[in-house]
Amino acid sequence: MKIVLAVDEDKQTIVKRTGQSAYFAIYEDDKLVDVVPNKHHDGGHHAHRHHEEHDHNSMSHEVHTNSHRKDVEALKGCDIMLVQAVGENMKEALESVGLKVKKIRQKHGSTADEVVKNFLAGNI
Repeated sequence: MKIVLAVDEDKQTIVKRTGQSAYFAIYEDDKLVDVVPNKHHDGGHHAHRHHEEHDHNSMSHEVHTNSHRKDVEALKGCDIMLVQAVGENMKEALESVGLKVKKIRQKHGSTADEVVKNFLAGNI
């Protein structure tokens, strides 16, 4: 089973908002097999985009979902994404590439390794 998590610059710390993660960590069962950069996350440009999210005149729902869809293209073939929080556009984009989205809580772990262990042990 391929499990995806949204992680920070250190490629381990779980990021609360999925769309703002620096990377997506991909696990094959309990082994980290790949780390994919989140194209949506790139410093100043990301901050501008995030602002647009709340300004419905500048970016339509469809356009925003499509921009996320391009970002998650690399996650095709994975099974599930464990998330603390995910926006509607990002959730749609993840589901469009075949990922099941499952909510996790902070108590499930603060690092990708911890969360994956808890998930595989049936604690999530």
